[in-house]
Amino acid sequence: MTQNKYLALSAVAAATLIIYKLLSKEQDDEKLPPLVKGALPFLGHIIQLQRNPRKFIQEAKREYGPCFRLRIPTQGTIVVVTSELIPEVMKNTKNFSFSQGIENIVPTAQVVHLSYDHKYIAEEISPRAKNPVIYPIKHNFKDDQIHVFSTRIQTALRKGLQEEFDIAPGEERAVNMQKKLAYLVSNISCPCFAVSNISKDREFIKGMADFTNKIIRAGILVTLLPGWLGKLLMRSTFSVEYEMDLIMSRLVPELERLRSEGTDGIEPTFATMAMNMPKEDGRLRSVKDVAYYFKDIALASIHTTSHFATFALHELASRPQLMEELRKEVSTLDELTPESVADLKLMDSFLREVFRCNTDYLGLHHLTLRDTFLSTGHLIPKGTLVTLAMDEAHQDPALLDMPDLENFNAYRFMRNENLKSTSTGINHLSFGLGSHRCPGRFFAVKELKLLIAEMIMRYDVKTRTGKRAEDFVLLGMTKFPPREPLIVTNRKV
Repeated sequence: MTQNKYLALSAVAAATLIIYKLLSKEQDDEKLPPLVKGALPFLGHIIQLQRNPRKFIQEAKREYGPCFRLRIPTQGTIVVVTSELIPEVMKNTKNFSFSQGIENIVPTAQVVHLSYDHKYIAEEISPRAKNPVIYPIKHNFKDDQIHVFSTRIQTALRKGLQEEFDIAPGEERAVNMQKKLAYLVSNISCPCFAVSNISKDREFIKGMADFTNKIIRAGILVTLLPGWLGKLLMRSTFSVEYEMDLIMSRLVPELERLRSEGTDGIEPTFATMAMNMPKEDGRLRSVKDVAYYFKDIALASIHTTSHFATFALHELASRPQLMEELRKEVSTLDELTPESVADLKLMDSFLREVFRCNTDYLGLHHLTLRDTFLSTGHLIPKGTLVTLAMDEAHQDPALLDMPDLENFNAYRFMRNENLKSTSTGINHLSFGLGSHRCPGRFFAVKELKLLIAEMIMRYDVKTRTGKRAEDFVLLGMTKFPPREPLIVTNRKV
């Protein structure tokens, strides 16, 4: 065969391969979820989504089905799955990673690395080891185990109220509720999760309250800005080095002392549990690593609890009759404890409705680890960010057979014993689903109930206008409590 024939055959083979790949790509593109029309250059769908997130997502589902694509600035093209497909994504942990998905949206781990790797890097957790952050919470903070922390919770809450709500009888004061509640929750969380005697350290308590807000803001900044600019500003302006120094300087000496003296008879905390939990090779972790892990607990416990506590008080502030009904229910108790408030039916129904109505429009983001087909036949390519339409699921009458789901109704769940504030399901995603269920939810809910009960028995809370203030919504996806201060009055005459 002549050289010309070889060249001709090679050219034909190359052309055939190119055509095959192009056709394959076209076929793969046809299998992708449909792209919602109307995306703008650079802005994608963000304007339509931000204008009315719930309406936009519901209309997209009606037109394109339970799975569709959106273009979001800084995130590129993402896939949205709605109510019926959410369990497929959340339960398929081999193909979809929740931890990597969340880090894509709010890279808190990256913020800590940029802020603190020059001072300390914790040992990598082996995949064969029990996770030192999740395991202690999952196995020691169950519903029937919270009594261990009861005295600490009560003492810390009342101390925090005296410090942060030092309002004279009859005095009326405008309060930034998000900031105040972050401190209150930090006051409770630190002696239960760090070390029990830390409650006297006001600098540490305040530092952890600030840390949770600061790291969220820094993570969003890193996501929204170009990589180099976000990292530059993060290191210079939004670094969490000071807060990490607080954690390491306060906890390491205390944990070293406890390890040398023995932990028999001490009040258990997350840190002491993690400190005594062996690694996969039987050795104990260093106390520095245990202290370092506390940052994850601080973020999860303080931010999430104060976030929903703020929503709860904004819901109450515009509903004085509901507040009075809750006061009557609380008044039936002989004493206010985490255990006693657990049995309040209206309080539990109210909290579940707070979770239902104030969840993110799009959240619980997952990163696709390998090409995956959904039951609808749609292909989700590896590397795709998948986000769950949480608010849409909470509003879906097919999942929750109740009237008027678009409006807040604190009495909605009072007659259904199976729909508790801590129970999870496709119609209640605020605490996750399946293996992603928040293991600290029992502690958080009892803490929330006690906090709300103490607040409404001590104070009147209202808005300036009598109406509920508007939420702050980021990128049409993430919902934050209103920024408007609430008017707080000491009820004592």
